[in-house]
Amino acid sequence: MKFSFQALGTQWWIEIFDELSVERGAEITDFCATFATTYEASYSRFKADSLITTLNASRTLVNPADELIQLLTYGKQLYLRLDTHFNILTGHILEARGYDADYSFKAKETSAPAGNPVTDLHITPDHITLQGEATIDLGGFGKGYLVDLLATQLRQAYQVEQLLINGGGDMFATHKDGEPIQIHLEHPTKPGSMIATTTLLNQGFAASSPHKRVWNNDAGSHTHIIATTLTTDATFIKAAKAADADAIATATLQMSRSQIEQLAKSEDFAIAQFGVQSNQLISTHGFITK
Repeated sequence: MKFSFQALGTQWWIEIFDELSVERGAEITDFCATFATTYEASYSRFKADSLITTLNASRTLVNPADELIQLLTYGKQLYLRLDTHFNILTGHILEARGYDADYSFKAKETSAPAGNPVTDLHITPDHITLQGEATIDLGGFGKGYLVDLLATQLRQAYQVEQLLINGGGDMFATHKDGEPIQIHLEHPTKPGSMIATTTLLNQGFAASSPHKRVWNNDAGSHTHIIATTLTTDATFIKAAKAADADAIATATLQMSRSQIEQLAKSEDFAIAQFGVQSNQLISTHGFITK
C-alpha cells in the first residue's frame, strides 16, 4: 500500500509492504495525514497559532506539553552535539531574508545575530523561556522528527513491520521481506537527475544542499542554510533516526573532512558528499552507493 499527503510545505509518501485489509489501510492513511497536520499546526513557525509562533512572540510558555519539551530539548542539544554547526535560534534571520509565513522572500531589517541555544533557550517542566531577540525555527530537523514519530506510531500502534516513510526527502525505512530498501540520491542542481542509489535497513536518511531553496531580493541572494562557510554542494546522511540524519546533513555542509571525521567519533552516521563542479560523489564511513 502506498499513499501520499501534504504536510510541512512538502509532499509525503508512505509505503507499507505488509499485507493490510482495505479497512486497515484506510485507517492508517487517515491517521498519518491527521497526525502530520496536527504536528504542523503545533510546531511550524509558519502557522500563526502554533506553539512555536506563540513562544517566539511571547518569549515564555507556561506548563508546556511533554512533547514540546522533548522536541525543543532535542533541538537545543543538537547545537553542542554538532559542534555549533546546527542552531534552532535562527528564525529571525530567515524572516529577515524573506523566508516568512507568507513566503514573501522580501528583505527585512534585523540586527540580531543567531541566538545561543545553551544560554538563550531555557526549558523546565513548568516554563520554556527565550532570552534575547532570537526566534526558533525547527526547519533543520522538524520533518525528520515527524518521520520518526510516524514510524514509531505505525510500528507500535498498528504493528507495521515493513515500511518506507518519505517526507520530502527525509526518510525512514525498515525493510521489505527482510531486504534493504533502495533509494535514489538526487543531483542538487538537476532536479529529477539521480547521482547514485543506496539502501536503507532500519535507518533514517536525509539530504541537504544550499542549491535547493534559493531566492533573490534587495539584500542579495539567499539560501535557507544559515552558514558563513559551505564546504560542499550536497550531503547525504544515513543515521539511526531521520531527525539525526536531517540535522547532520545540514551541519556537515559547513564542515571540513577532518571535522566530519571527528564528529563521526561521537555520532553514529554514514555520509556521502557531492561536488557539482567536480561531479564526484565521495562516500565515507560506511555509506555504500551503486
